[in-house]
Amino acid sequence: MTDIAAPITAVTVYSDRALITRRGKITLEAGEHELRINNLPPFLRDSLRASGRGPQGTRILNVDVTTAFNPRPPEKDFEQLQTDLEDLQQQRQILQAKQDALHDRRQWLRALGEQSKDFARGLAQGQMTPKDCADFFQYMSSQAALDAESALDLEVDMQRIQQQVEAKKRAFNQRQGDLILADRQAAIVAVELASAGDLELEISYLVRNASWYPQYDIRVQRDETQNRGSVELTYIGMVQQSTGENWENAELSLSTARPSLAAILPELQPWYLREYNPPPRPMAVPAAAPMSSYGRGSTVPHAKKNALLSSTADSESLELDQMEPPTPELVEAEVAIATIEKSGTALVFHISRSIDIPSDNSPHKTTIARDDLPCEFDYVSAPALETNAHLRATIINSTERTLLEGQASIFLGAEYVGTTALAFTASREEFKVFLGIDDSLKIKREPTERAVDKGNLLQGDIRRSTYAYRINIYNYAAAPRKVIVRDHIPVPQHERIKVRVQSITPQPIERSKLELLTWEFTLPANGEQIIEYRFTVEHPQSLRVVGLP
Repeated sequence: MTDIAAPITAVTVYSDRALITRRGKITLEAGEHELRINNLPPFLRDSLRASGRGPQGTRILNVDVTTAFNPRPPEKDFEQLQTDLEDLQQQRQILQAKQDALHDRRQWLRALGEQSKDFARGLAQGQMTPKDCADFFQYMSSQAALDAESALDLEVDMQRIQQQVEAKKRAFNQRQGDLILADRQAAIVAVELASAGDLELEISYLVRNASWYPQYDIRVQRDETQNRGSVELTYIGMVQQSTGENWENAELSLSTARPSLAAILPELQPWYLREYNPPPRPMAVPAAAPMSSYGRGSTVPHAKKNALLSSTADSESLELDQMEPPTPELVEAEVAIATIEKSGTALVFHISRSIDIPSDNSPHKTTIARDDLPCEFDYVSAPALETNAHLRATIINSTERTLLEGQASIFLGAEYVGTTALAFTASREEFKVFLGIDDSLKIKREPTERAVDKGNLLQGDIRRSTYAYRINIYNYAAAPRKVIVRDHIPVPQHERIKVRVQSITPQPIERSKLELLTWEFTLPANGEQIIEYRFTVEHPQSLRVVGLP
């Protein structure tokens, strides 16, 4: 059996595993040979594949896997960690011995102090002088004070050494796990050569504990005089792995495919309906304490705000983080990007440079692509919830690649805005991101009428309430602004409650069945728009209604 060196040359990372490719070269005589590639991490045995190139008539006869327990030779830093740990443990033993000795002496002094009756008897019998007794008790007092101080110092030293020992143990164990990998595997490939020559052998296998996920940087450049701009979108792949081996100087590919070792259709089971049999009633237990309502107060308003600020066709959200903007780059540099290959229904991003990714389970960033995309701006407001106007960018994915679901960091010019969750976006599809509040737009919503008619003999006990609202939008900017305003009218959830809309001016461009209203218009510089609507609510006076203004 001949050992062959086959370092990692390529890695394809999937969402929950990775395909490792190793290549090696060796010169062989004609005939059958068994080649062994050692020191492999645990991998899925059924995924092992082998191929090769050699003289005419070269054949791969068999591929097998064996397990070996081969510790790697210790390195200098590992040996230093081991020495430091032994020194600290020795210091801890010395401190422990001092503590034990001090404890014994304090026990002896305590026992000696308990013999005070004998000293009094000796003094009465003339066996001891008063000075002897005074000197003895002075010694006992001073020694007890010194011992107490020594005990405290030893306890502090012991805690400090113990913390150092634990920290050094963690570093030692981590390094030991890197260097002494007991459960290593080896691939054995049987080949046959018709004639002597060079053989290029390639093996591949799947490993777990590897994954990648997308992230994005969205940098928006805005033209203040127009409602258009451009977006620099950086597509980033975050790769992490703890497979037990470092990927060094390897070709990296990121795939959206989901490989399966058992790619078969799951068998459909019958769908049964049966009578419900309640479980046995549990024994009575003491009543639990009431649940805390912490955080409930903000749940409903937040949900209502999201419902008004987001349209019915798409979901738009922006989570504003209080973070300092990063230091702007001083030098513009070209970015190495990936080439894209479509494999069946999956996309594969081939990174254009070799990478190094250690087996540390930490995310490592690699740039997939950087594109300039067109965008348009508008301003969205829900004055029933707040009087702010949120700047929004509508971006068209004009690239040929799909944007996968992931977190995006948003920058407006050089300022960091926050993060948003980017949804799956196909090529040529548009997506929207919020860019913060624009103070050049002032919005005010106020009630203009509230009247209550409690009915008469002809109307019975019907209570009729009339409400009217006015929304004023002012544009103090020096350029036109495209504005979208969203508001709502109450919707009854009881058959005895009636809501009648009297007037809406101007008419909204969209009015849903749940009475969510949307207006869209362009305000000129220093322009104003007024929206007014009026409705009545009717219900029996005996019916208590929740949700009225």
